[in-house]
Amino acid sequence: MILKNAARAAAISTAILAGMVTIPGQASADTTGPVVSKIGKIRTDTGLELTAGIDAPAGVTSVTATITAGTANVPGTFASTVTDFHLVSGTATSGTWQSSGALGLEIYASYRVAITAQDSEGTVSLPGRGLLDYRPSPVFHDTAYKPTTLSFEHQDINVTGRLTEYDPAGGDTGTPWPTTAGMGVYVTWEGHTSPNNATAADGTFALTVHPGDVQNTTLHVFVTTPTYAQGPDSEPITSVDSPVRITLDHTGNTGAPVGSTQVISGTAERRQEDGTWVPLANVTLPIQASTGGQATGATTDATGRFSQTVTVTNDTTIWTVSYTRPFLTPASVSYTIAKPVAKVSLHANKPTVDADSRLHISGYPTFPGNALPNGRVYIQQSNDGHTGWTNIGSTTMGSATNGFAASVLTVTNPHGYWRYYYPGAPGFTAAYSPVVHAFRYQTAISGGKPSSTRVTKHHTVTISGTLKQNGYGSWTPLPKATVQILFRPSGSSTWHLITSAHTSNTGHFAAHPTITRSGTWRVVYKTPDQVHVNASGPMVKVTAI
Repeated sequence: MILKNAARAAAISTAILAGMVTIPGQASADTTGPVVSKIGKIRTDTGLELTAGIDAPAGVTSVTATITAGTANVPGTFASTVTDFHLVSGTATSGTWQSSGALGLEIYASYRVAITAQDSEGTVSLPGRGLLDYRPSPVFHDTAYKPTTLSFEHQDINVTGRLTEYDPAGGDTGTPWPTTAGMGVYVTWEGHTSPNNATAADGTFALTVHPGDVQNTTLHVFVTTPTYAQGPDSEPITSVDSPVRITLDHTGNTGAPVGSTQVISGTAERRQEDGTWVPLANVTLPIQASTGGQATGATTDATGRFSQTVTVTNDTTIWTVSYTRPFLTPASVSYTIAKPVAKVSLHANKPTVDADSRLHISGYPTFPGNALPNGRVYIQQSNDGHTGWTNIGSTTMGSATNGFAASVLTVTNPHGYWRYYYPGAPGFTAAYSPVVHAFRYQTAISGGKPSSTRVTKHHTVTISGTLKQNGYGSWTPLPKATVQILFRPSGSSTWHLITSAHTSNTGHFAAHPTITRSGTWRVVYKTPDQVHVNASGPMVKVTAI
């Protein structure tokens, strides 16, 4: 058994404790007699005292409490009577009565309590019953919560105080209340509970709690005992947010090609309580497009720098970079990609040049959407593939799914370089296709005129000249080639092959046709291979006389 220590004495503020289990007592004679309810206990600086709420229409004249054994720790024959009660609130007809002085119990244990009241007419109530836990209990002293205003730099709260033992026999509170970690002090808030913390030998305790995202709340401190005890609550825990700023290196771009990339970069900072700005390091900043879709994000480094690459779409897009978290003021900035330009790409298939110096070329475009404004595409030629580009023709471009119609153009250089060119339009880029090349030797006939333009019938004329060729260098003779001498009679549109001539090693040729009638003469070269083009000399009229 644990005996009380009658020598303990200390002042303690009077406070009503949780009420005991109560069975109300009705009047013994009739229902108008006293009724005892709300049996409880209260700590005083002289020891534990009993309380009872009593209603008595005739007025209470006396109150009696009988305390008997409640557990095996107390001998079954134990009984103690307390009759010294006084009215502490209300009136004699309806008020609260409290015992005076220590209860005089010798053993710390649980007891049964029965309280009766007698009124001015001599009517005695049935007993109101309850259980009295008569043991030392913990008392909180000097409980403090610091700080009570949280910020980004101060997100932890230190809870300190001291626990002592309240002696129900004499009211002493000077002895430290020892606890272990498993039966120690803990704090609750907003559905959260901290770990238990043991008290020191002198009864002091200190623990740190982290409310986290809960910024405005109240903390409650408890100690675990065979039941439990609650200490004073905190003052309201408030918070203050620190300013945040996000600074972009560039605020946007106008006219960027669709499908190209843009880099959104900058610095994120927060302001400290002393007013200085420091990096907002190692955090993820959400980046959301105004056109919808899943948000992306950029993570800052130790200096607060961040960078994120985004793709330009068909529409003007505002990218919002933001940051929101507890203890920081929400911040956001915008990066605008305005009036994006659709990228047009042109592709040229391998061209060919036929014997008549006609270029056969085709290709196809790629671009966003279905149609290009100003859909005319030009065919350009260069002698060396680098300089001197000139337009030699054009074609139209219908839709992105259709290629260019094949173009057939007579070219002056059968071993040239060609490309497609689109000059662009509002919202669409200009474009050049890759350069393509074909090769045939260019040929030419110099001379080739009859020796006379008036010839007596059945006489001959001499038609002579030189056949030459050109590749990538200078003009050279075309030897061992055949040229044809053609004649078209006056009034006819049909050419007739009259004779042929062969070129010498110097490319020279000569023919001697007989003049039988008036008409036009011409020398032509028709290539027998795939590497030369045809050539024609001048058309000269000869009159037969």
